[in-house]
Amino acid sequence: MLSSAMVEILGVGLHCPLGKGFANACDAYFANERNFTKSRKGPIGVDGMPMTLSCAIPFEDMRNFELRLQRLFAGAADDLVVAETFGPVPLRIVAPRWLVGHSIGKRLSLWISETYPHLFSDVEILIDGETLALYEIVRGTNEISTGQFPALIVGAIDSFMDAEFLDILAMNNRLYSRQTPHGLIPGEAAALLLIGSGDAGAHPPVGALKSLFTGFETEKPSSPKGVVGRGLAKPLRQAFEAFVPDRFLADLNGERWRSEDLGFALSGALIPEPLVQDFEAPLGNTGDCGATNGMVMASFALASKTHLASDAGERDGHLSDKRVPMRSIVSTSHPDGPRCVAVIESYRKKD
Repeated sequence: MLSSAMVEILGVGLHCPLGKGFANACDAYFANERNFTKSRKGPIGVDGMPMTLSCAIPFEDMRNFELRLQRLFAGAADDLVVAETFGPVPLRIVAPRWLVGHSIGKRLSLWISETYPHLFSDVEILIDGETLALYEIVRGTNEISTGQFPALIVGAIDSFMDAEFLDILAMNNRLYSRQTPHGLIPGEAAALLLIGSGDAGAHPPVGALKSLFTGFETEKPSSPKGVVGRGLAKPLRQAFEAFVPDRFLADLNGERWRSEDLGFALSGALIPEPLVQDFEAPLGNTGDCGATNGMVMASFALASKTHLASDAGERDGHLSDKRVPMRSIVSTSHPDGPRCVAVIESYRKKD
């Protein structure tokens, strides 16, 4: 699906419950840390007990939701290393549906433009579910390879840290509690990926999205009439037929339908036994980050327990002998039906 192998991921910016900054969050992830908290100063569940939350910013420290989104984004933007060769580049950021048409979303877009004119030439906020951030990486890659842009930043942002959103999760029996053990733990995150030509950048690339396989699930997770998982089965099978990965990451978040979705899809894919037995579920560490789930997983796929590559050696097919690619398959399922399986390579130094 990608028209140019020379378009690579040149930088990552991440702000999530595991840490502010890509490096800090990845260190915490590989140490299997979590940031699940119950605060007496935070929201109370229907059982009268504090809710379990996974916050990037403590709930009681930032009750203004608009400022919370700005702080989340700032953490990712300040973390992003932008190659000076490019200057300001377009930003496409995926956000929850409600935010795109809301005044908060409009003010967020304006705030980003005014705060980061050196990073972003223009800002476009896209609706999660109508597109996915991983889709936008593919679209941007194709546009860069045809000369429309020298580089592009794709991102996502979402947060459940608002009383109204938490109430909606609770009313729909999606929130983890003693009464709902198969619920999710609400999280929040902002993530940004800079994509462009690795040869033109001032910094060595950190990896590449090699391919993306897509599907669509027609069954509704809340009230399925048949088997859930057919929409994911085909792209997952295609990915494992075409690539042999080192890692496999899936977006299990505690909800039963995601387990059923992945379980059915796995039954039809030829996946190496070690990966089936030991696949990664990053949302079990970060909590569910909504529209940002796919980008959080992609960020962790771009990292490894070994150090980031720092040499400016040859890229991709002609990497220097000090750098080796590590391949990951990332499986994501959206509640509204879209399914995508991404193949991501990260470039790491040999031990």
